[in-house]
Amino acid sequence: MKKLIYRLLLLPVMGTVVLTTSCKKSFDSLNSNPNVPTTVQPSLLLNGVLFNMYDAPYTMKERWGQYYCCNYDYYGNNKYDFGGMDDYYNTLKNVQKMEAQAIAYGGEAVNPYEALGKFFRAYFFTKMSLEVGDLPMNDALKGEATLTPKYNTQKEIFIQAFKWLDSANTDLGQLASKASSNTAEGQTLKGDFYFGSTSNPLAQWQKVVNAYRLRLLINLSIRVADADLNIKQQFADIINNPGKYPLLQDANDNLQFLYIAPTNLYPNNKNNFGNDALRYNTSGTYIGLLTSLKDPRVFVTAEPATAKLDKGIAATSFDAFVGADPGEDLGDMYKETNAGVYSLLNRKRYYDGYTGEPSIQVGYAEQCFNIAEAINRGWISGNAESYYKTGMLTSLAFYGIPQTGSLTVYFLKRGASLGTYDSYTVNTDFAAYYGQPTVAYAGNNPDGLKEILLQKYLALFRHSGLEAYYQNRRTQIPVFTTGPGTGNSERIPKRFQYPSAERSANTTNYTDALKNQYSGNDDINGTMWLLKSN
Repeated sequence: MKKLIYRLLLLPVMGTVVLTTSCKKSFDSLNSNPNVPTTVQPSLLLNGVLFNMYDAPYTMKERWGQYYCCNYDYYGNNKYDFGGMDDYYNTLKNVQKMEAQAIAYGGEAVNPYEALGKFFRAYFFTKMSLEVGDLPMNDALKGEATLTPKYNTQKEIFIQAFKWLDSANTDLGQLASKASSNTAEGQTLKGDFYFGSTSNPLAQWQKVVNAYRLRLLINLSIRVADADLNIKQQFADIINNPGKYPLLQDANDNLQFLYIAPTNLYPNNKNNFGNDALRYNTSGTYIGLLTSLKDPRVFVTAEPATAKLDKGIAATSFDAFVGADPGEDLGDMYKETNAGVYSLLNRKRYYDGYTGEPSIQVGYAEQCFNIAEAINRGWISGNAESYYKTGMLTSLAFYGIPQTGSLTVYFLKRGASLGTYDSYTVNTDFAAYYGQPTVAYAGNNPDGLKEILLQKYLALFRHSGLEAYYQNRRTQIPVFTTGPGTGNSERIPKRFQYPSAERSANTTNYTDALKNQYSGNDDINGTMWLLKSN
């Protein structure tokens, strides 16, 4: 009897062992999905990173640059209620994985993905730092090994970014100058929708890397005396060594995002015209500058205010274009817009189709103005006026405006549906435009600098994300207006806030960073390091 009981007790135990072993094999098998790849090619990761670089138009960033306004609260407002920063840490993790996969797929120590990876690290870390200040960098991207990363100072971030950019330039130059016999996936650039169709994509990226470095140096102009940054020398090294540091040569070298129907539509297009028609209007900061300079770009980017036309003012008169004060009360702006007081975005250019205009991320016109500014400030020698004029001509050409001759412009016919326009001929003469005292370069002095910055602001319309806002933050040019409609006690804030998760997930380091920078407060009006002269 005892023997029988023993056997009965033992069988379930043995069965348990067998089942456990069997389940383990089953679970291991189930954890590997035969229909999903377990590794990824570096080109696929690159494609996603490139898309995350893209700063789109038709966002709050344009309103914070005071280019246009939203007048209908259902769609938004014009307040500078800065919240959390743009968080690119997940993108940087993909950069890290892309670099590793390039090696796994046969890439050499110097390969296109590691070279671009250095640029991406500099690009995304500085983009985040420009928004908030200090950031986790050295301790970031370590996964579970470091769940509470310490913050690097903004200065440390920029110094490291310049090292990455310099190394990226070297690697890209090496790769672009000599085709590799290694045709492995990890050594062959694929998935590049910016420059993949050009004859030498890596050479194009090398130019972008150096143009972006100039942008960062200009953004640090207030810290020009900092010996550790060596801003003047860095700028001079790039300008004086074009063989080592090639730059954008014309608008064909722009890093720009192209729209393709039906898969990737321009943010303003036929589909949303019905919703947007009167919900958005132009800003007086932008339109007022154009009309004061008698700038023909206003005929391409905006439409005349119908209230002005009702008073007999010609559609092609600069007096017919009026932008709203961004600080105006939203309800008042809505009423005035519907009464035809304000100019709207040009219907034909921005709504008539699905592909709009390219969105420039890093462009030749901006590069020209950055070099002109450096010469004006005495960082480098050269002809600031030449770069200033080239920047203007490049921007005008982007809108199809000839130096001399005539331009056909289109405004939506009153009462008609999208697609029906009145056309007008406008005569253009760059020499006459440039001959105005408010446009002609005033020399390497504060007046000349102001002219450079104003023209750069005009060229950045609908391009390059927050660059127009950063310029105003750094130089107060152009003057941004405030009022009830802009919020924040009628102040233009100086920074964004840290992600809310930092307060709970990285409390000690987050708190220390705020104490070191902003007296312990995550204050959007706090002054970050790069805005302080000492």
